[in-house]
Amino acid sequence: MIVKFFNWDQPKNVFSDIKDLKNSDTVVVNHKWGGSFLAEVLVPNKSIENEEPVGQVIRKATSQDREIVLNNASREKEKLKEIKKEIRDKEIPMKVIEVRTSLDGGCMLIVFAADGRVDFRNLVRDFSNKYQKIVRFQQIGSRDEARNVGGYGICGREMCCRKFPGILKSISTDMAKKQMIAHRGSERLSGLCGRLMCCLAFEANLYKDQEDKKEEEGSEDKKEKTKN
Repeated sequence: MIVKFFNWDQPKNVFSDIKDLKNSDTVVVNHKWGGSFLAEVLVPNKSIENEEPVGQVIRKATSQDREIVLNNASREKEKLKEIKKEIRDKEIPMKVIEVRTSLDGGCMLIVFAADGRVDFRNLVRDFSNKYQKIVRFQQIGSRDEARNVGGYGICGREMCCRKFPGILKSISTDMAKKQMIAHRGSERLSGLCGRLMCCLAFEANLYKDQEDKKEEEGSEDKKEKTKN
């Protein structure tokens, strides 16, 4: 089964023995991080190829589960302020974006963005002792951060990364070249995240098919000329 836990997160595989789940259902998943979290069902009867499951579905989410998440939200905001301040004081090059607590309260997830790799082992120890919880740091990229914040692109529509909950595809300059718009420059081809816009991938296959078709037609023309 494919589910999505958070706005910034990529879809994940999970195990499930519940048979009547459908798209958009909310479930409780016992995550490998060490706690249970709510997740939205994206595809109930399929899984992402070559991806290991990250947990087991326990049950469909109840009103009590949702209430726990809402109650946690205010405390998470306070922890976010505390953690941001402590990281600033220690001059660690990371931007803390979000703090999430598991339904059972035993696991705390700290989501951050950074330009490179960050050694946060001491932070894990310090925060584990301070909050008496399992602490998990999760680094995300600029596109994931933009997906979490949301907004509108230069087209005036909601950003693709936020509107479509699937896996963010890798975008390359080759896609822009095939669509003959690479000359516009990286600034005009970049989204709010500073990376190449996701929409470049939408028509990439169409342009590739047209290119392949032209190559086949060219080969056929050469064969005809050779015969003549």
